[in-house]
Amino acid sequence: MVGPMDKALNSLAHALPAAEGVPEWLHLLPAGSFAGEDGRGPYVVKDMQAVIEASIAGGRKLPIDENHAIDHVGAKGGASPARGWVVELQAREDGIWGRVEWTPTGKTLMEERAYGFLSPVFLHTKSKPHRVDKLLRVALTNDPNLASLKSLHTHEETDMEKELREALGLPEDADKDAILKAATAAHAASTSHTALMARLSEISGAAKDASENDLVIALQARVSSSASGEDESEVKELREQVKSLNTQLTQVTAATARKDAEAAIDGAIEAGKLVPALRDHMIARHMKEPGEVETELKAMPALNARSLRDYKPSGEGDGSTLSPDDEAVCSLMGLDPKAFAETSKKLERSAV
Repeated sequence: MVGPMDKALNSLAHALPAAEGVPEWLHLLPAGSFAGEDGRGPYVVKDMQAVIEASIAGGRKLPIDENHAIDHVGAKGGASPARGWVVELQAREDGIWGRVEWTPTGKTLMEERAYGFLSPVFLHTKSKPHRVDKLLRVALTNDPNLASLKSLHTHEETDMEKELREALGLPEDADKDAILKAATAAHAASTSHTALMARLSEISGAAKDASENDLVIALQARVSSSASGEDESEVKELREQVKSLNTQLTQVTAATARKDAEAAIDGAIEAGKLVPALRDHMIARHMKEPGEVETELKAMPALNARSLRDYKPSGEGDGSTLSPDDEAVCSLMGLDPKAFAETSKKLERSAV
C-alpha cells in the first residue's frame, strides 16, 4: 500500500541534438538517487517501469507547460496552455525519457531555443529518501535545479558520428566539420566512380553490376572482336576510349585511396603518434596497404606531452637518445633509430 505522498517541482536538462531544431525525446527523470540544488531531496527512482506505468495509466498524456503555469496560474483559474504532450515513456540506462508531440507554439519555442531546461513535477513519498512514484507533467524553464544534468542545447555525440569517423578513417577526436569534409570528399569520389562504371558498362555491353576487372576484360574483348569486322579508324577510336577510361578509373581509385590515407595519417600526426616528417612516407604506404597501416596506427601509443616532437631524455640535451615509445614505434615500423632521432632533432630545432 502506497503511503502519504507529496508533490515536487524540480529542474533537469537534456541535450538537444545539434542537427535537429526540435527534439522528439526528452530526458525527464534521472536514474537512481538525485537531489536539487536548493537542498530538496534526496529523491530516488527505484523502479522506472513502475513509475512509467503509474504515469501513463489509461493512455494518459503528460502536458509540457512554461514555468509551471499549470501549478501556479492554472491552479488559480488562469490560462496554462500545453506547449507539448509526452505521449510515450521509456526506461533507459540514464533514467526515464519521454517522446513529445509538440504544439505549433512549442515547436517555435524549441526552434528559437527560448528555454534551456526542463522541470518535472512528480509525486514522491514523504519519508526520506523520497521515492518517486509518479510523473505528473513537465515545464520548460530557464532556472534549473538539478545541475548534474545537461542543458537542453548542449550537443550530444551520436553513435552515428562515431560510426562515420570509423568508416571515413578519421581520428576519434575529429569534429563535425572534419567528418562533413571527409564525407563530402568520399561522396564526390563515389559519384565519379559510379558514373565512370556506368559508362564503361554501356560501352562494353557488360552487366551494370560487373566488377572493375570484368569491365576491363569486356572492353578488351570488344576491341579484339571489332578488329576483324570493322574499319581501322573505328577500332582505333574504341581502343583510345578503353585507354582513356582505364586511366580515369585508375585516377579515381588513386584519388580515393589518397584521401583516405591523408585523413588517417593526418589524424595520427595530430594525435602525436607520428612525426610530420613521416607524413608522405606513411601516406604512400597507406595507399598500398591500408589495412596493415591502420593496424600499426592503432597499436602506436599517443604520446601527447612526451610526444615524438618534444621528447628530451633527462640529462641529455642533444636529443640523440630515443624514448621508450620512440623505440617502440621504430621497431614496429622498421625504421632506423639513428635516422629517426636525427629527424626528431631537426624538427625540434626548426620549432624553436
